[in-house]
Amino acid sequence: MNKQEKYNPDVIKKFETINKERNNINYTFSKQVYKGITNNFPSNVTNPNDLKIHDTTPDYDEINKKMANAIQEREKEKMEQEKLLKEMAENKISKKLVITSNTTTDAQETFQDMKKSYEKFNVSKNDKLSKEKMAINNVLDFINKL
Repeated sequence: MNKQEKYNPDVIKKFETINKERNNINYTFSKQVYKGITNNFPSNVTNPNDLKIHDTTPDYDEINKKMANAIQEREKEKMEQEKLLKEMAENKISKKLVITSNTTTDAQETFQDMKKSYEKFNVSKNDKLSKEKMAINNVLDFINKL
C-alpha cells in the first residue's frame, strides 16, 4: 500500500518560482572580493600574495593609555559604589524601627543591640540567672520524687 503524497499548493508555487528564477539567472565571473575581513579590497588581483593580510605593528603606547583610562574609570565606579554601600549601612545602623501602638511606642533593637543583650542571658556570666536555674531544677527534682 503506497502512502499518498500530500499536496500543498502554497509550497509548490513558491518552489516553482524559485526554481524558475534559479534557471534564468546568468552568473558572471569577477575578481571582486566578497565579504573581506579588513574591508581593504585590492583592485588588481594577479596572484595569491595580493590577497594576503599584511600585519602592521600595533601602537603599544596608545593601547596602554586606553587600558589605564579604563582601569581608572572602573576604580572610580568601584569607589562610588563602596561609598554608597557604606552610607547605606551607616543609615541602617543609625535608624531604629519604631512601632507605635495606641498607648506606647517601642523602639526595636538592631542586630548589634540584640547581640550585646545576649551576653546578659549567658548563664556562666550571670550569677542571678544561675541561682534561678538551680532553684527551678530543685523544684523539678522534688516533683519527680513525689
